[in-house]
Parts: sequence; C-alpha cells; structure tokens
Amino acid sequence: SGINAEYGIMKLLRLRQLNNGVFVKLNKSSKEMLRSAEPYIAYGYPNLKTVRELIYKRGFGKVNGQRMPINDNYVIEESLGKYGITSIEDLIHELFTEGP
Repeated sequence: SGINAEYGIMKLLRLRQLNNGVFVKLNKSSKEMLRSAEPYIAYGYPNLKTVRELIYKRGFGKVNGQRMPINDNYVIEESLGKYGITSIEDLIHELFTEGP
C-alpha cells in the first residue's frame, strides 16, 4: 500500500482536509480502511459530551443537496422528521446510540 491508497481511503471516509471529522458505522470494511489510514488519522469511540459538542459547534448536514449548518430544530425536523428525529438532541442521541 502506498500514499495513493491511503489518500483514496481518506477520500472514501470523507476526510479531505485537515481538522475534519466524520462518524463512520463500524463494520469489517470500515475497520480495514481505518487501519490502512491509521498513520494519518486519529479514531476511536466518542463519548456523549464529544458528540454533543461536535454537532453544536461544527455540525453540518445535506438538505436538498445543499450543505447546511445544524443550528436549528426546523432544519432537523424538515429533513429527518419522517424518521422521528425532530430536534438537535434527537439527532445527537441517534448518532451516539448508532441509530434505532
């Protein structure tokens, strides 16, 4: 494996610039990708406080193809209301508990 392979893996993980973070559902293939990119990234299991701080300070989501800051319950309810997620705290709970 070379630098190009790790770069490709980091693109797949949506880590395209410094100081970015993503939540990744852990499975066999994502574990392998994390192991391959290990020299260039830090990873682990976040605690509830960390998830909450990340969402409130740096949270963005895609709404109708546009990148929107997660700073309003209206945005959450419009996008995720059909899944029973109506507030920022609901979203944080779902991320932390890995969904329903």
